[in-house]
Amino acid sequence: MATFANNLTQQTNEIHTYTVDFTNDLPAGGTVTAGTATHTPPSGSAGTIAVSVTSPYVYATVPALSLVGSHYIDVLATFNNGDKSSARLPINIVYPSPVARIGMASLIAELRGLTEASPSDYIIAGNPYWVDAQLQDVLDIHRVDVIFEPLQSYPVQVGGGSISYKDYRSGYGYFEATTGGSAIFYLQDSTGAVIASSNYTPDYRRGQVQFSADQAGTTYYLNGRSYDLDAAAADIWRRKAAHYAPGAFDFSTDNHSIRRSQVYQHCIEMAKHFEGASTQAVTTVSMFRGDMD
Repeated sequence: MATFANNLTQQTNEIHTYTVDFTNDLPAGGTVTAGTATHTPPSGSAGTIAVSVTSPYVYATVPALSLVGSHYIDVLATFNNGDKSSARLPINIVYPSPVARIGMASLIAELRGLTEASPSDYIIAGNPYWVDAQLQDVLDIHRVDVIFEPLQSYPVQVGGGSISYKDYRSGYGYFEATTGGSAIFYLQDSTGAVIASSNYTPDYRRGQVQFSADQAGTTYYLNGRSYDLDAAAADIWRRKAAHYAPGAFDFSTDNHSIRRSQVYQHCIEMAKHFEGASTQAVTTVSMFRGDMD
């Protein structure tokens, strides 16, 4: 039997070459002398598949295909003794995955851990869930833009009884990282001048800034993007529940019981758990009595 990769996925804007190894089908001392490939789309016209041969391999190049869904490539190899062998490659054509911002990498990785979200949990309308950009979209819903927030300094006593001011902290955490010189996360002084990032080391997760030199109590202000990962995790779990709900029915046969509803219920329970931990669950409003001057 010919061997090749399983679970093949190709985006609509990609051109991909697939390798089929016919070693297991070759007769003793035999070689692959020719190969052909045909395309079967979900509907419409078939595409032209370019083929090349380097025994024992047949290479099939699939062009960019605009129709999402399950496509099949049937690869036929001809051996030097005239025998032939075939292999069918199922390829799932999906829409291109958008690219997430570089500074979101650690937040996306942490959100995956909270939600058991792999890049291909399931596919809806040709889109695999959950790619990085989809998780980023959910995080952006639960984003707080921190603007000119005064940082709290935490002085420490050093040798000789003097005080050193290097540790500054925000009331927020889980910040998007500044990358490539962009001003996503930066500090300003009271005049509005931007502080050079070379003067400090940020801890984006904790919302902490550690200066390399004593700042003598100078006040600094932070600008950045903070994210509520618990709220985002709750959102992801509820969206997973919505996906599993249509098929979450229970059934039983003789001495056998399947409870698919447990998957749905698990997602709902996880959503409630993270909603309870979210800082967005607590809000403050100002109220005024209308009968008082």
